[in-house]
Amino acid sequence: MEEYKVIDSRTTYIGEEVVIGEGTVIYPNVTIMGKTVIGKNNVIESNTIINNCDIGDNNRIVSSYLKSASIGNDNVIGPYSHLRDNAKIGNNNAIGNFVEIKNSTIGDNNFAKHLSFIGNVTAGDDVNFSAGMIITDFNWKNQEYVSSSIGSHVMIGSNSVLVGPVNLSNNTFVAAGSVITKDVEEGDLAIARPREERKKNYLKGE
Repeated sequence: MEEYKVIDSRTTYIGEEVVIGEGTVIYPNVTIMGKTVIGKNNVIESNTIINNCDIGDNNRIVSSYLKSASIGNDNVIGPYSHLRDNAKIGNNNAIGNFVEIKNSTIGDNNFAKHLSFIGNVTAGDDVNFSAGMIITDFNWKNQEYVSSSIGSHVMIGSNSVLVGPVNLSNNTFVAAGSVITKDVEEGDLAIARPREERKKNYLKGE
């Protein structure tokens, strides 16, 4: 039986309770600890820390921090992703640069590649979390966390904010730069931003 492969044992730490499947490759400068279970044929690239996680098969994890997270199969995580506190990722997702996911369940075939915070949300399949989008999950007035939901086949434009609790139904679109505070019904496009204006000759003082 083929065992997992550690490229450089001098710079790699693997805890005593960790279980790793065959065919998985672990690059230098990786720390894996706690009761972590990693499946088969994964690639764990350098500068990754994994703590108390359950990871399936055929994933690539690049320079990321994972704690108390669950990851399915065939995902690409990182570089510089942060999955924590009951983040559950399905299959065939791309979670990329400076994306933080916590206490959320994400389905299959989703994209969150750049600069996003996804907190306390349940999302379906085929969702595009565009660059810079944020889901707010804490109500300061009531001092409590709130939950949101996102259906399947949803496009969330860049630099949008979903102010939880809010629900996006299947087949919805959020325009870039919008702040969404109300539920979006199936098939709808939500736009919540000021109308663009032009002030002629503004720099000339006219």
